[in-house]
Amino acid sequence: MSVIIDLIGAAIIASMLILMMITFQYSMHEAADRALYTMNMVDHMDLCATKFNHVIALAGVGYTPSTAVLHATQDSLVFRSYWNYMVDSLSITPVTLSIKLASQPNPYGTAVELRQDGVELPDLSPLFWINQLKFRYYNKNDALTTDKTQVRAAEVRLSFFRNPPRAGGRPITTKLQFKCFFMNAYMRGA
Repeated sequence: MSVIIDLIGAAIIASMLILMMITFQYSMHEAADRALYTMNMVDHMDLCATKFNHVIALAGVGYTPSTAVLHATQDSLVFRSYWNYMVDSLSITPVTLSIKLASQPNPYGTAVELRQDGVELPDLSPLFWINQLKFRYYNKNDALTTDKTQVRAAEVRLSFFRNPPRAGGRPITTKLQFKCFFMNAYMRGA
């Protein structure tokens, strides 16, 4: 009888060890998935920052610094330039570029709308998973300003949101803040 009790005890202990190993393996798999998602999110944030900086640096090409910005609010930026973003070259006709967050979200977050003369730019592939977009503007002395004629740089604040890799997990939320300078304004003496 004691041999049967020993065998039952050994089976219970073995099943507990196997259960612990399965739970540990599941936790490690979930942590690895989350780490990969986070790594992809960081790469995505870098692409978004590069895209924003590239577009905002075009502000005022061919214009005097005080006439480059048409609209500068907390949620959108509209500026003029002689650089045609669609063909990526200097143009003889001026263009108007605008940046704002779309009014309707999609499965990949709320999209950022980059438009040139009212036409949405086709290469928006890195601008998704965005939850919030805010601008703050600075003058040539690096002081905050709300006067569009004094704007020489824009601080961009982005909030990214991505659903978890597994159902029931916490969503991945990150924030990014960076400053883009209107290079043309600085080259012309601000």
